[in-house]
Parts: sequence; structure tokens; C-alpha cells
Amino acid sequence: MSLFSRKSYTFKYSLFGIAFGFCFPVFSFLFDGLFLKDMPFSVESFINIHQLNPLHFIIDSAPIFLGIAFSFAGRNLDKVTEVRQDVESYNEELLQQNQIVTQYSHELQAQSDKIKEQGIQVEKLFSDVQASVRTAERLQLALLPELSNLKAAFEEIFVFYKAKDIISGDFYWFRTITLEDKEYKVIIVADCTGHGVPGAIMTIVGYFLLERIIEKEKIVKPDKILEALNEGITEAFTSSQASDRSLKVREGMDASILVIENEQKIYYAGANRPLYFKKPADEAIQIIKGSRAALGGEQRKKEKIFTLNTLDYQKGSQFYLFSDGYPDQFGGTDDKKFGSKRFRQLLNESPSESMSQMHTEIKSAFEIWKHETSQTDDVVVVGIKI
Repeated sequence: MSLFSRKSYTFKYSLFGIAFGFCFPVFSFLFDGLFLKDMPFSVESFINIHQLNPLHFIIDSAPIFLGIAFSFAGRNLDKVTEVRQDVESYNEELLQQNQIVTQYSHELQAQSDKIKEQGIQVEKLFSDVQASVRTAERLQLALLPELSNLKAAFEEIFVFYKAKDIISGDFYWFRTITLEDKEYKVIIVADCTGHGVPGAIMTIVGYFLLERIIEKEKIVKPDKILEALNEGITEAFTSSQASDRSLKVREGMDASILVIENEQKIYYAGANRPLYFKKPADEAIQIIKGSRAALGGEQRKKEKIFTLNTLDYQKGSQFYLFSDGYPDQFGGTDDKKFGSKRFRQLLNESPSESMSQMHTEIKSAFEIWKHETSQTDDVVVVGIKI
């Protein structure tokens, strides 16, 4: 607002000061000229009174000085008014901002309540999933052979079994089968594709296929078991909609199968897995390499051939069946794989022939090597002394 606009206090106070200032010359003329000197009321008298008394010239300046003085007062009042208007405008803006903030606050609170509710739902879902996985773990462990049965079948035996997650994609299987007056002790270590839930599903498939192949169909030679297991896995996961590649299951498993016949012969066959063994006369661990073929998975035109290996039974011999989870574990000072060579050294350098002590050393070496590194894969190692 302009200082000298008609609405401003500066303009109004200036006019009031000028008008009030005119009162002084008028009253001084009336009092001094007309009342004291008895002069007639005329312009000539007004001029004469100024000549007689020059003080009237000073009094005549009263409208100017009072106009200026009152204009300063009006100007200050205009500034106060302007500041008050600015404050009121600012307060209005603050009120609007406060309303917006309050609205946002309500929206954020609503979103927070929604997120909190979703968090509760997720937590409940996670709890339900955890409970289901724990149940699956108990079911999976229930399918594994009881250690007491294994100890009754062999002179000494240990099992180092450690899942990467709660449930495992590795498993071991054992049965004693009597066929044509011969007793066959069949022990198997299998490593399914993946770990966690997918791997666990594969272990269930493998378990019941082995039940059918060995217990019902009475197939006891390791190479034939692998052939039947490969066929069973392939059939189990062959979709009727074979043209749809998204439905094709490429998962499978690797396996080691050791069969002891009447404490006379030992048979071994492996699918992508070796057998480590040490006879009483051996100074170091011996290796039988498994066939370079996995069980199940995507089929190729080339036929899978599993080689049967035969060993003489010698009392005191040691055999080690294991998944790749142990040698593939990362750790150590350089964060490298434990490796097959280091694993064999561990077996060779053990000062004890006791499988129980070997179990302790294998478990300890794994934990020391892994240290704070996360577990790479599921692990199972079975050591047998006959």
C-alpha cells in the first residue's frame, strides 16, 4: 500500500496535522490582531499584524511542521499495520500449512496402521511357514534310518548330517535285504538338486523310489539300482504337456550306493559321486570314481551307463560316502572351498581308527573351516567300518 494513498495512515495523519496546524495562525491572528490590537478582519489587517509582530511568520509554519510530524506518526502506524497484516497473512499460511500437515499426518498414520497390520500378517505368515517347515523337518528326519539300526548292522558307523537350511536336499538310506539266502546291506547317500524345500521334495521322491526298487522289486546291485532310480525320477517328473518347456523339471540327484553281500563281496556304483575307502593294508585313502551321469534331470540322447565296481570283503576296511556339500564348503583364511584333496588328507591323517573319533574330527574340521561363513550347501558324510 502506498504511503500517500487515501487509505494510508500517513496521508490521513498528514492532512490532520496540516489542518490542525492552520488553527495556530488563525487563532493567533484573531487573538493578536482583532482582540488585542482591535484591527478589522481583513487581508490587510492579516498582513499588518505580521509586520508588527514577526512571530506570526513562525506560527504560520505550524501547518507544515505539524503535517510533517503527523505524517511520521502515520507512517509508523502504516508500518505497524503492514507488519500486522504480514503476521496475519503468515498466520493464515501457517494455518493452511498446519492443516496440510495434519492431513498428511492422518494419511501417514493410516499408512502406518496399514503397514503395521500387514507386518502382523507377514509375521503370522512367516510363523506359519516356519511351523510348516519345522513339521517338514520332523517328517524328513523320521524317514532317515535310525542310528541304532545302522550301528547294529555295522561294526562302526557315523553320520554327519547338516542341512544348509532347516530341511535338506541330501539324505541317506539303509536297508538289509535277504534274497536267495543271501543278505545284502544297502546303504545310500544321495545329493538332490538344490536345497531347502525343492531339495527336500526330491529327497521324498528318492526315498520312496528306493523303497519300491529295493524292498519291493528286490534290485540289490548298485548299478541296477541307479538305472531304476534314474528311470523312476525321469518318469515322476515327466509332464504330460511335454511341449511346454516351463513345465519341464530338470532337477535330479547324485548318489553313492554301497552294497555288502554276505560279508564276502562289496559292490559300489555312483552317479557323479566317488567312494573313498581304506583297507587295513592301505596307507592312504583309495578312490573309486562314480559314473559321470546324474539321476533324472534333462534327458539326453546318449544312454546313461552306471559302472559296477566290486571289492573283496576285508574286515577293518573303512568306507566313506558323502555329498559334495562338505568339500564345496567355503571358508578358511582365503575364503576358498575345503576341497576333495583336503578332505582326503583329513581322513588320512586321523590318528584314530575309531569311527566315533573320526566323526568328531570331521565335524570339528568343518566348523573351523566354515567359521563365520554361511553354509554353502547341505552336507552328509557317512563313515563305515566293517
